[in-house]
Amino acid sequence: MSAGPDIVRYALDDGVRDVLAKELDDRLADAHLLDPDTDGAILATVGASALRQHLPCELVAELGGFRARQGSVLVLQNLPRHDAPPTPVGGFTPEAALAPVNALHLGLVRLLEATPFAVPYENRGRLMRNVVPNPAATGTTSSWGSDAEFFWHTDNPHLPFGEPGHDPRPYVPRHLAFLALRNSERVPTDVVGVDPVLARLAPAVREALTRPEFEIGAPASIKLGAPPPVRGAVLEHSGATARLRYDHGTTRGLTARAAAALDELAEALSGADAEQFVLRPGDFLFFDNYRVLHRRRAFTPGPKAGARWLRRCYAS
Repeated sequence: MSAGPDIVRYALDDGVRDVLAKELDDRLADAHLLDPDTDGAILATVGASALRQHLPCELVAELGGFRARQGSVLVLQNLPRHDAPPTPVGGFTPEAALAPVNALHLGLVRLLEATPFAVPYENRGRLMRNVVPNPAATGTTSSWGSDAEFFWHTDNPHLPFGEPGHDPRPYVPRHLAFLALRNSERVPTDVVGVDPVLARLAPAVREALTRPEFEIGAPASIKLGAPPPVRGAVLEHSGATARLRYDHGTTRGLTARAAAALDELAEALSGADAEQFVLRPGDFLFFDNYRVLHRRRAFTPGPKAGARWLRRCYAS
């Protein structure tokens, strides 16, 4: 195991990976009708049980304590790679065929002591988002896009920050959990910590970002039923912890001071020392959406059936 600033990395041995894959397949051999939207608790229980049985003890302990330690980024590599149907470039696919994938994904979220959830006005209210190059999203800064750069952002920044112990759905999602199924295009997912970005800003700029002088709209991925833009601050503090809600495409300053602060923030992000994760099949990425911004650069998708395909769920 290796750890950089706010990043924990772990890669499974091939033997552990293969045994875990067989265990998941055996346990779910007859689970043809399990859907994460209706049977998520069952899938998480199966996955977490298999993971506890076969993962190294130190990794299970790392997962269990990650959120309590307020970890920012976790990446697990070389997890089982199960057979998958063609990439669903339309955005959705029958979930029953992905039972082992969903059990692995939701089992990891459970070991991280987090609860997965969906929001009703996004992704048709489905728990699992297929991050794919959807032709219908051409030209948009969306997780379904490919030809436009998705600049540094927080997912669902138009919502307020939440606190532990509350229903997470009305708030900015606390964590994002990705599992890669395909990425032959080798498209990186870039992440950067909030604190290093803020350190590049003058105190007056940081103070301006805390004022409720910004209009923050819903991302382009939300089509129907999304709340209207809200007025609020981009930067907030919970005790000594700074948290940022920002999307370059949907956030604008309502005053000259706010607009200038956004320009300074965008410049700081453009020069930030980002960490790039080229997620390969079987890689899992989990990060704190309050403490980390992420982006995806424009890319040219491969053939539709084998195009880039990540699975994402929100967790709190």
